[in-house]
Amino acid sequence: MDPRRAPAPVAPGAASPGSALAGELEAALAEEMRRVHGAHTVILYGSRARGDATPESDVDVVTFADVSRTLRDARLWSGLYLDAFVHPTALAGETDADMLKLLGGRVLADERQLAGPLLERLTLLERQGPPPLPEDDRRMRRVWARKTLARIGRGDLEAWYRHHGLLHQLLEDTFALRGQWYPGAKLAFERLRSEAPETYRVFEHALAPPASVEALAALVAHLETLFADA
Repeated sequence: MDPRRAPAPVAPGAASPGSALAGELEAALAEEMRRVHGAHTVILYGSRARGDATPESDVDVVTFADVSRTLRDARLWSGLYLDAFVHPTALAGETDADMLKLLGGRVLADERQLAGPLLERLTLLERQGPPPLPEDDRRMRRVWARKTLARIGRGDLEAWYRHHGLLHQLLEDTFALRGQWYPGAKLAFERLRSEAPETYRVFEHALAPPASVEALAALVAHLETLFADA
């Protein structure tokens, strides 16, 4: 199976085994987005759509409405944390890599028949993968990682901040080197565990509290071998 291939979109009203949102809540969510934002297209995505949510998981939703700019709606809703993007209708006709998070989502409302074509275009974009990294970009990422690692060695507050930033960036770099779109941390680690177990183990060591600078250096060295092979 091509690791870049995303699950097919789920049609409105279709059953989703293990879904963390009951059908009644999905209908209530669609109605809430219509009432508050005039949304005509509502797509639930993330763990609540995939069915692997934890009790702390957000309700992630993208909607399209006749608004002039993208709005964020973040609040407690029905006992769950809602994180909604409300996009202008015109954006439903574009194909943006930032929207790849919608793949595998559940279409809760599609009054103007925009969701299907959008998800089809995103599925094609996912299968194509991102453009290959040019050599100067690969070199920049190698140098930046080593430079940041040296600064972390100071052990002060800024160093701790850079420590966390480097871990975040190295995970995204890993997927860039693999020729895949970065799917977010949760799916990224799941994919590495099944497709690149050695890389997963190095990340696990570098992220485990209280991980040492040496563990982070080992992660940088491991990824440098991937850069060299790319």
